[in-house]
Amino acid sequence: MEIKKILLVLVLGGLPFFSYSKEKKEPASYNQILVGGGSSIKGFGETSQEVRTLDILWRHARIFNKKETGWLRGNHEFWIETPISFLISDSDSNDSNDFGMIGLNFLFAWVFPETVIGEPYFLIGGGPQYILADIDGVGSDLCGNYQMGCGLRFHLTKKQPINLEIRYHHISNLGLAEPNIPLNSVKFFCGFTLPF
Repeated sequence: MEIKKILLVLVLGGLPFFSYSKEKKEPASYNQILVGGGSSIKGFGETSQEVRTLDILWRHARIFNKKETGWLRGNHEFWIETPISFLISDSDSNDSNDFGMIGLNFLFAWVFPETVIGEPYFLIGGGPQYILADIDGVGSDLCGNYQMGCGLRFHLTKKQPINLEIRYHHISNLGLAEPNIPLNSVKFFCGFTLPF
């Protein structure tokens, strides 16, 4: 059941990005570094543990569709992220091997045209997640995640955009092991675009 949910989220989230556009330009890409953190919330879905993390991630973004007009206007982007999450604390009693998590995210993003306050965007996607911690209820080290969120990109200088974003983040082992108690978290990130 979990796999079907993840596939449905990815397919529905990606539909706007595969629309045909006569205004499609040459593909462009950029790289970003983001730092943030978050916490799983007890009672949010079936989550029973409060796990706090400090996160750093590298993002490679590829703009594959840019529409200047119509209701789909904006940049349609594909992001690959490599997040590293350091475990700050968790609510179980076993803390001997609690290091954190590493993952690989494949996300679709819809970046809207610039407004007075910046460029708002939405993101959706997921990927594999490896748990380097003993967290009660997570029955496997190899898990999956899906996430969705929104953010704002604004410019402090002409060449230096800054991102602020918030995400809902779900981790579970896709029903491949027992127990399979998910971690439903809220995460916040701040980052900047690299000059290369």
